[in-house]
Amino acid sequence: MRDMSGLLIRRPRLVDDGEDSSSIERDARRGLAVRLAAGVYVRADDWRSLDAASKHTARVHAVLPRLGPHAVVSHESALAVRGFPLLGEWPRRVHVVARQRARDKVTGSVHQHAAPLGDGEIDTVDGLPVVGAARAAIDSVRRHDLRGATVVLDHGLHVGAYDRAALEAALAARPGVPGCRRAAVAVAFADERSESPGESLSRAGMRAAGLAGPELQARFPVTGPLVGFVDFWWPQFGVIGEFDGEVKYRDERMRAGRSPEQVVIDEKRREDDLRALPGVRTVVRWTWGDALRAEPMVRSLARAGVR
Repeated sequence: MRDMSGLLIRRPRLVDDGEDSSSIERDARRGLAVRLAAGVYVRADDWRSLDAASKHTARVHAVLPRLGPHAVVSHESALAVRGFPLLGEWPRRVHVVARQRARDKVTGSVHQHAAPLGDGEIDTVDGLPVVGAARAAIDSVRRHDLRGATVVLDHGLHVGAYDRAALEAALAARPGVPGCRRAAVAVAFADERSESPGESLSRAGMRAAGLAGPELQARFPVTGPLVGFVDFWWPQFGVIGEFDGEVKYRDERMRAGRSPEQVVIDEKRREDDLRALPGVRTVVRWTWGDALRAEPMVRSLARAGVR
């Protein structure tokens, strides 16, 4: 996650430093800066370099100081500052729990939620008061379908941001809140063994299609020299499933000094070795686009014999 401390330009700070504060406003009018909140800007080049989650995080840092001491970053905004993934677009508004409010207040830039929140449910992340990870995840997934919820919940379990007991406790703390039944289904389905948003999205698509549930991160072979761990394994059908994320070809850290072409060759050799193992009939691969649309992935798995 990009450090926001040196990215945001606050007009009062310019004044304190004796600089011409009107220059940043002129830059914003000329398209050289982006206004995030009253008196808070970021250089246009810096803004273009940010991914969607970092842009939302920048808005959180820009807006929160103006909301007073009772505002605590919440919902998807709390997930953004913690580095969680999200399926789809990040919200246009910054979300906070405003503990002093009797009812919600929504403006063009902020959604202030009137909700109970104990001091023990608040963490500090990058200098900001932020709702605890389990509470933020549950508050977010109440508003998402199973696909979006699984991406969020799996990630938090996988990185250790919370455990299943913490999620269940966050659910139980606010019974009857809209979406709580949907969230309970997602919590029961969530699995810490999913290692990427693509794998989580794939699992939700398989469930929606009624396919048999796979084993996750299965070791091949079970004993002896390791060939590899696979994303999905259906032993009853002899089918291995692999989510083929493009990051392994583009991210230099994941390539570990190899060229993209060498990564492709190594993946092919690994797949051949897997196919040669006893009990393995075939290996099915799919991409992010296949998982997002679901039907291409499901069709490939069904063609391979997964029912």
